[in-house]
Amino acid sequence: MMHRNKTTFGLLAVVLAAAMVQAAAPTISCKTDGNNLIVTYTGTLYQSSDAVNWTEVSSASSPYQVKMGNKKLFFCAKGESKNFTISLSDTVDLNMIWIEPGTFIMGSPEDELGRYDTEVQHEVTLTKGYWMGKYEVTQAQYEVIMGTNPSDGHDVGYGNPVYGIGDDYPVCFVSWDEAMDFCAKLTAIEKEAGRLPEGYEYTLPTEAQWEYACRAGTTTALNSGKDLSSVNKCSEMDEVGWYGYNSDDMTQQVGLKQPNAWGLYDMHGNVWEWCLDWYKNDYPTSEVVDPMGPETGSVHVMRGGCWTIGAKTCRSAVRGHPELDPKGNLLGFRVALAPVPPAPPSGDMTIPLSDDVNLDMIWIKPGTFMMGSPEDELGRDAEKEIQHQVTLTKAYWLGKYEVTQAQYEAIMETNPSKFKGADLPVEMVSWSDAMEFCKKLTEIEKEAGRLPEGYEYTLPTEAQWEYACRAGTTTAFNNGTNIPSADQRSSEPCPNLDEVGWYKYNSNKTTHPAGQKQPNAWGLYDMHGNVSEWCLDVYWSTYPSTPVTDPTGADSGSYMVVRGGLWAGSASGCRSASRSSCMFYDCLNSVGFRVALAPVK
Repeated sequence: MMHRNKTTFGLLAVVLAAAMVQAAAPTISCKTDGNNLIVTYTGTLYQSSDAVNWTEVSSASSPYQVKMGNKKLFFCAKGESKNFTISLSDTVDLNMIWIEPGTFIMGSPEDELGRYDTEVQHEVTLTKGYWMGKYEVTQAQYEVIMGTNPSDGHDVGYGNPVYGIGDDYPVCFVSWDEAMDFCAKLTAIEKEAGRLPEGYEYTLPTEAQWEYACRAGTTTALNSGKDLSSVNKCSEMDEVGWYGYNSDDMTQQVGLKQPNAWGLYDMHGNVWEWCLDWYKNDYPTSEVVDPMGPETGSVHVMRGGCWTIGAKTCRSAVRGHPELDPKGNLLGFRVALAPVPPAPPSGDMTIPLSDDVNLDMIWIKPGTFMMGSPEDELGRDAEKEIQHQVTLTKAYWLGKYEVTQAQYEAIMETNPSKFKGADLPVEMVSWSDAMEFCKKLTEIEKEAGRLPEGYEYTLPTEAQWEYACRAGTTTAFNNGTNIPSADQRSSEPCPNLDEVGWYKYNSNKTTHPAGQKQPNAWGLYDMHGNVSEWCLDVYWSTYPSTPVTDPTGADSGSYMVVRGGLWAGSASGCRSASRSSCMFYDCLNSVGFRVALAPVK
């Protein structure tokens, strides 16, 4: 759609482009400077002598200067709006608004009235443009695509619905999965019709995309540029959305309230809107680019508030998630047309370190596990191994073997080990040495173009180490066995440990080549014994007793975590949950490391 408005200036007629808030639309203005006209514009500048036939001013750049004279001349700036409408049926359309990429502050300032603790402000950059539905998906739109209207047929008794029913009312009683199914079907239809932009798909917006589009450049509680005068009933909310004090106890037709500056309606109130992300209480505290939320979770994000609640819960920054009914009369959605996200890195891989030395990496999926040991586990250290639930939200790779002397020498050009052998684990390396190895490997792989975006070589966190060691087991060893008797903790050999690791009763007082014992279920070798392995964390002696997500250890200290036990150690010290520590500068013939390829922290 072309945007043009005509105005006349002296002997020159100037056609002014309609101002739009999205950067894709053109603008034009003019002023005089003596006998010259200065034309400032965005888009492409055209000129005409009759305002009918236009020619591009190919050499022009803004500001453009032209000498005023006797001849009448017209100027205009042209640009194509990226907003579009698709026909879902003969009578039902879907209007999509283009959202330019950009940077904004997500969350709310500490002094915003009605603010919740989950709204920590942080800078977010969205690098790709996308489209958002002008309105919440209506019942008519949903029925055209899905063949059913889930909003029809529900009430709270006595035949009284608690939401609006009709073609132009937002659809509700839709689960997250059903909203995603709608998007998938719409994508397939539009692709078949040849209308789907290449590299794009219909989906739910990410939480960041939703808030960026909702704010439309504002930093206030509401996208009208106003803050709240009250946390419950307030005139500012009345202008932009349906909520508990103006909704007449039901949803309302879409598009009746004031839109935001980018032309989006009902971003505040009416129905909560599903987002793509899994919900997590804690926002990042540093800058992020194109955030997608955690990789796993139990509930998804919903945004915007709804028709039953006070103004404070309809603010731009408010975050929600369903606790009971995942598809009730408060929940609907708004469709996005967004770039297809790149496939996340996955799968085991082998990295060439030299012509004859490789590094094998095992892919570890995110998940939740019980870290620590149960109270009845023989060999347990009760003070250090308190059981607690840990969730790791990001996938990572972990070395299939402990770093060998050949691998270390290929990167560091030295071999400090006491027990020499190319396939023996490297030892006599400090925590700092291990981190330097990881840093150099990261630089090499980045230069070679093999480093997955957003990842770096590093040491595993203590939680990543134990999660990978256990590989789904809850027993003392990762072969699904325990220490069967008190004597086998230290004073007698432990046959169960013999299967998976080198320790004082089978090592002959030396390290052994990597990969000779039984691996765990995920293909990792020597997680028990041989050499203890440095972890990324500063050591803390007491675990938390409540669930944690992506823990990284103590904030400061000189002692670093080491895990896995060693060739001179007991069975107790080689258990999956066993913990120890060394000074970061210690170099011991019983301590080596295993490299991780993990998301940059």
